[in-house]
Amino acid sequence: MSTDSPDLLAGARTLVARAGARVTPWRVKVLAALMSAHRPLSHLDVLAALDPDADRVTVYRVLDWLTDVGLAHKLAGDDRVWRFSVSPVPHSHAHFHCHRCGRFFCLEEVSTDLPLPLPGGFVAEALEITVKGICADCR
Repeated sequence: MSTDSPDLLAGARTLVARAGARVTPWRVKVLAALMSAHRPLSHLDVLAALDPDADRVTVYRVLDWLTDVGLAHKLAGDDRVWRFSVSPVPHSHAHFHCHRCGRFFCLEEVSTDLPLPLPGGFVAEALEITVKGICADCR
């Protein structure tokens, strides 16, 4: 599905509105780009999926906003580049990072549900699991 599909844009618009925020064209476009991707995207990946005239700073601010309101989550790669993905509510799965091609994959079947057994006084708010290795395409 392309990022300018009317159904995809309508879905993104609805999610932004449900977040209780102002629905702006860039919020909708960036969220639609994440929704259409089958893997977490870097800032540069999102820019490549959007209008070539997209402002880099605006896109990065939107990605941060999407993360802050829980519509997206971000992953740090070994290359120190953040990658963003649509966040299921709650986000409760692990990720796989291929060290050959650098791509990330969502592992929906590997749960990161809380609670965890922790020492007294500790409160877990999130759990991130990244499995590192070689993806099927790179083998």
